[in-house]
Amino acid sequence: MQIEYKNIDPKLVVNEIRNGRSLESVQKVFGLKFKSEVQDLYLKGLMEMGEIPQVEFNKPVSPKIQPPENHERTVFHKRDRTNTPVSNPTVIVKTGNFRTIGHSGSITLNKALLIEMLGFGIGDSFEIYREDDKVVLQKSLNPI
Repeated sequence: MQIEYKNIDPKLVVNEIRNGRSLESVQKVFGLKFKSEVQDLYLKGLMEMGEIPQVEFNKPVSPKIQPPENHERTVFHKRDRTNTPVSNPTVIVKTGNFRTIGHSGSITLNKALLIEMLGFGIGDSFEIYREDDKVVLQKSLNPI
């Protein structure tokens, strides 16, 4: 999918950038909306001048993925909290810093905390659930 930019000569964009203009100023001079348009014209100009090899930037069309006919959804069951007695933890580890939920929605527990301080091993499986305002990692005997 080649985009045409208002009859702008890509070689002029290359010359403006070589003369020391910033992307923002080239964008304003040629009336472009996005910096990516300036970058695209710059690449086209370099290709037309023979300074870089010709490259086609067509977006590949991905085939539609059909789900298998016998596709079964994984069912998650909510933990029944009425049957589980709430007990105090046997080991309480106080660390000097707090864990926060990151931008990707994850909480990171490093090797020193998990293996050295809490005594878990590499390859251990856990059941994760919430009790009141606590997140509980309970070692699972059967990995899923």
